[in-house]
Amino acid sequence: MTQFKCFNVCKTHGLYARVLPFTISYSKSEEFEGLAMPIIVRDGRNELNALLKTGSKDRVVVIDATHLGRTAVFGRQETASARAGGARAVVVLGLVAHVSALESERIPIRAFGATPRMLPADGGSAHAAMIDTDCGLLTTDDYIVGDADGVIAVELELYQQGNSIK
Repeated sequence: MTQFKCFNVCKTHGLYARVLPFTISYSKSEEFEGLAMPIIVRDGRNELNALLKTGSKDRVVVIDATHLGRTAVFGRQETASARAGGARAVVVLGLVAHVSALESERIPIRAFGATPRMLPADGGSAHAAMIDTDCGLLTTDDYIVGDADGVIAVELELYQQGNSIK
């Protein structure tokens, strides 16, 4: 991946390149790209881990946890599930926990911030869905690019017109 890829995607696609909210990198690797897998989580992590293990292959997982306030939805166990499932990266629109365990990961992990508080592993639900973000709807038809400059979403068809798919 070339340096400043997000900047170049914005330059190429203009208003069609939607910039996701600012996130902080929590792992070694910062650069990623791939088809989006948006997930909404409610009050528990079991189903999230199952989805990460079975449905994230070659996807950039975007987890909507904005409604959870100061409670993390993603940590050590979810990182292992994403790695086992073959996810290319994870972007948490919310908080992460177990920061020291995430730092050594090769899978890119980005989030709004960190907290020691985690949702319980049992209960709740998680499902693939469209996510309504500040930049618009995020769906499985979006291609996600991330680097040190940020995270960008572009509809796959538009992205393919000016860029190669990895």
